[in-house]
Amino acid sequence: MMEVPITKLEFTKELVRDTGRLIQSLMSQNLNIDTKQNAHDFVTNVDKQAEEFMVAAIQAMYPDQGFITEEKMIDNEVKHDMWIIDPIDGTTNFIFQKRNFAISVGYYEEGQPKFGIVYDVVGDEMYVGITGEGAYLNEQKLEPLDPNVALKDAIVNADNRMFKTFKVDLDEHIMVQRYLGSAALEIIAVAAGRTNSYMSRRLKPWDIAAAVIVLKEVGGTWYFGDYHDAIAYDDKHEVFISGSNATILESLIALR
Repeated sequence: MMEVPITKLEFTKELVRDTGRLIQSLMSQNLNIDTKQNAHDFVTNVDKQAEEFMVAAIQAMYPDQGFITEEKMIDNEVKHDMWIIDPIDGTTNFIFQKRNFAISVGYYEEGQPKFGIVYDVVGDEMYVGITGEGAYLNEQKLEPLDPNVALKDAIVNADNRMFKTFKVDLDEHIMVQRYLGSAALEIIAVAAGRTNSYMSRRLKPWDIAAAVIVLKEVGGTWYFGDYHDAIAYDDKHEVFISGSNATILESLIALR
């Protein structure tokens, strides 16, 4: 019988699970912790090893691929086929909590999203968004989000510094504020219907590239800088505001 070639999506799902096993095998060892742009912007040897592992596997399987990765273990170069990778989203959580972090891989062609995978390593929850085909948690399809929830009834994930960027006291306009510390998992929380919005003052493409594909497939929406329901490949920080529906998103924008 002829062997059926593995699809890019199935290859990536297997790769992400393999990377999760690699991360778990390294978690119990002594971490080498460095900082990047400031004293609390952490990176570990595990971030770097996980990224190298994924990039090498992708390059071995598929030629002429472009990459945008957080740890820059490969030159970031835009090509037709683009992999946007954060090997450990939530590195501070990884270091100090050993949970609430995720592997994030978004795959794009000619700037258009094809699929995104966010894998909660410790929780063993794999979220997959496939453009035009839906979103899934461990192969079970996610339900569409409620389009009728208003901001006053919303659970909003963001830190206090983001709340201070609003011209009003945002606490008076929402149900409650929460914060986790992993952009990918917080966007996924919106997509899964556990919260209604996630916002951040300073995100880069690898923080959101996979999770927003999941979010879009269940009816969520967002702004990333000046981009609406889209991302940019630029390596610079942008404000990110998302909502489980357009009403929540536009209500938040109006209050800024």
